Amino acid sequence: MCSHSDGSLTLWNLRNTTKPFQVTFPHGKIQKDGRKESCKPILKVEYKTSRNSEPFVIFSGGLSYDKAGRRPALTIMHGKAITVLEMDHPIVEFMVLCDTPYNNEVQEPYAVAVLLEKDLIVVDLTQSNFPVFENPYPMDIHESPVTCTAYFADCPPDIIPILYSIGAKHKKTGYSHKEWPVGGGTWTLGSHTYPEIIITGHADGSIKFWDASAFTLQMLYKLKTSKVFEKPKPGDGRAAELGEEDPFAVQMVSWCPHSRIFCVVGISAHIILYRFSKYEANTQIVSLEVRLQCEPEDIITPSENENNPCFSEQGSYSPQPHHQHPVSPGSRTPDGAKDSVPCLKVRDKMVRVPPGYQSELVIQLLWVDGEPPQQITSLDINSAYGL
Repeated sequence: MCSHSDGSLTLWNLRNTTKPFQVTFPHGKIQKDGRKESCKPILKVEYKTSRNSEPFVIFSGGLSYDKAGRRPALTIMHGKAITVLEMDHPIVEFMVLCDTPYNNEVQEPYAVAVLLEKDLIVVDLTQSNFPVFENPYPMDIHESPVTCTAYFADCPPDIIPILYSIGAKHKKTGYSHKEWPVGGGTWTLGSHTYPEIIITGHADGSIKFWDASAFTLQMLYKLKTSKVFEKPKPGDGRAAELGEEDPFAVQMVSWCPHSRIFCVVGISAHIILYRFSKYEANTQIVSLEVRLQCEPEDIITPSENENNPCFSEQGSYSPQPHHQHPVSPGSRTPDGAKDSVPCLKVRDKMVRVPPGYQSELVIQLLWVDGEPPQQITSLDINSAYGL
């Protein structure tokens, strides 16, 4: 079997090599004028025999040019069934794993390992829906770009098993139920195995807790801070005004491993306070809006008093704890500038939240006289004093 740059596959008989006895365009549909539509090159093909079923033909590339922005794909042909597996990154190489390494025996393929530019995935060929195996060592820490990190050593010994057990319940379903089929290479634990945790914050608002005690980073638990907010509408709020592509991006985290209180600062001038619970709950998030305003007439020049801040003594900010209400058109000043509105809208409905970190409070700085709120640059929590 050969693959070609026009997206075709040819099958040859070695006893008669004058011409192929079969030519197929797996993804080339016949157009109205009777011609085959043009397809991308098939970069590699593997033909594997099976004792109890049709042979497997597996190849990369070969899709038609009809759709722009198509993702890289691996195609599995088994009998008349054609399955296209779209990949998140370009395919560097793939290899079909078989029961025997010898081509003169029936190969019985059971998996295909696909090396991507930023990942390694293994597909289970023994099940008809071709699920992927769960990767025991996550490859891509930048699934969404990392925007902040924090490191914690000497954590309480129970925190890693707790986070792992909660995180395991949230994992995606649909993985193959078989063991990871790639063997060889073992990690030995280092001499010091005190619990270490690394927390990464990401551009899409997600947060990941990683076990860093051994030589590999093992993901324990993932949290999505964007679930606290309504989805911003296109052309609405800060995203439109500042061209902000990632309104939920995490800028800072503060965590107390002993009390398990967790605080997150986001780019849209918001802070979210989370508390840990082993039980699911019905909860309504409390929203606290803070208006930080600098009054021009109260600014004191440095010559009069070097240390006086520019905030006026009275009315400089007024926190108002309340359950979020929709922003009304009347919250704009007469000239149309935004005033006293937050960058994002907190969900105001009762929601059922799973075990793990549950949001308790959202603090948001407000727009003032058409100006967006200042970025939050520092954060600390003290669980002993409840601050």
